[in-house]
Amino acid sequence: MNFNDMSVAVLGMGRSGLALARELSSRGARVLLSDSRTREDLRSVLDELGDLPVEVEVAGHSDKVLQADLVVLSPGVSVHHPLVKQARQQGVPVMGEVEIAWRLSGVPFIAVTGTNGKSTTVTLIDRMLGERSILAGNIGNPLVGEVAQAPPGGYVVAEVSSFQLETVHAFQPRVAVLTNLTPDHLDRHADLEEYFAAKARLFARQGPQDVAVISADDPQAARVADLLESGRLPGWLPGFPTPDRPACPEVLRFSARGPVTQGAWYQEGALWYRGRSGAERLFDWGFPGLPGPHNLANSLAAVAVARWLGVPTEAIRSALEVHTPLHHRMEEVGRPGGVLFVDDSKGTNPGSVQAALESYQAPVLLIAGGKDKGTDFSELGRCIARHARTLLVLGEAAGRLADSARAAGMSSIISCSSLQEAVDVAWKNAQPGDVVLLSPACASFDMFRNAEERGRLFAQAVRRLGEVRPGTAG
Repeated sequence: MNFNDMSVAVLGMGRSGLALARELSSRGARVLLSDSRTREDLRSVLDELGDLPVEVEVAGHSDKVLQADLVVLSPGVSVHHPLVKQARQQGVPVMGEVEIAWRLSGVPFIAVTGTNGKSTTVTLIDRMLGERSILAGNIGNPLVGEVAQAPPGGYVVAEVSSFQLETVHAFQPRVAVLTNLTPDHLDRHADLEEYFAAKARLFARQGPQDVAVISADDPQAARVADLLESGRLPGWLPGFPTPDRPACPEVLRFSARGPVTQGAWYQEGALWYRGRSGAERLFDWGFPGLPGPHNLANSLAAVAVARWLGVPTEAIRSALEVHTPLHHRMEEVGRPGGVLFVDDSKGTNPGSVQAALESYQAPVLLIAGGKDKGTDFSELGRCIARHARTLLVLGEAAGRLADSARAAGMSSIISCSSLQEAVDVAWKNAQPGDVVLLSPACASFDMFRNAEERGRLFAQAVRRLGEVRPGTAG
């Protein structure tokens, strides 16, 4: 794609927006970088821009956006924004970072989406491929700044969100993975169908030389696999054109419950894979850095990808052996007085919290709550009542979370005004051998800048507890 002398409006000055501005201006584009936040809010971002030759507007998006040859959205800017709708109505192309990064890349993409498990799955795939890949995307480093580093003949391993998939058009990953599909981001997407449709766009352009790797255990994901194989999967999103579908890709499934026709599965303590040449027993399952049934599922997805690409079994097993939990994802941050404190700050939806709770046999004191994304908490409330001894709630969604757990029969519910208070109260009520789990089921933006900051402050609060015996903190 030739950007020389093209007028490009980049909406949003987050990490992706800045990376887009740098990359496109370096390719000769005339870039307008626009954000709705104030100059004061963006002070550090503006300092980071330095002398980058881009035009900047803050405190709102002007009509200059509509004069551009191309509008590029950061993931934080909704396709439902009035200015974005107006741009489309006027025939201005609207794209996102994933689409542009793919068009700039000289190597195939392995793209992973899903409600939960994306980061662990892409990390495992990247490690299994070794020097043949680079890892980027929603996991933290923008794709447009990384694709040029991909080795010739290798792959870009990309974590992609529903927000990023809203704005793909020609994007055709060689390997597309759907880990699972449960309700999330309903404060952004109009309804569940739109959220599911955004995820489905990952497969919209795949052809017979490509592969789709999809969970057989998750009902909604399994439905996507069935529709894809039958050629009836919609690759649409309201307001955007339906991509022309070539012949369907090969479909692999993965399951922690038993054999699949083609793909990877767990059976009687071992991992298996069946490709076109038949079934093979790979190795026994049991890796300390991958606790819980959700990590078994993530590993099976990565195994299916790696074996389809011809990665040797020993390299796959080695990647699983050396894996440790990612930051803010089931990360152990301290064990003062024999109480295990776990940072799962990236657990921002009910499904991820349920997976975390089900990973422990010991009594759990759960710290949850934050910005309400409009998610139904009823099933989560039942899970909390089954698996947690105490629920400590905070933030905007505290009341709804507490009501859901109370409706399921839970009585030990404590409201806290801050994360520090939640840690202190949990510590006061904990006993040696207990688990204090921060897994919020909510976004962080009501009290923190992001989930990473929430996790860091949790770890700091745990460190301040020292070695005081549980039950004696004031």
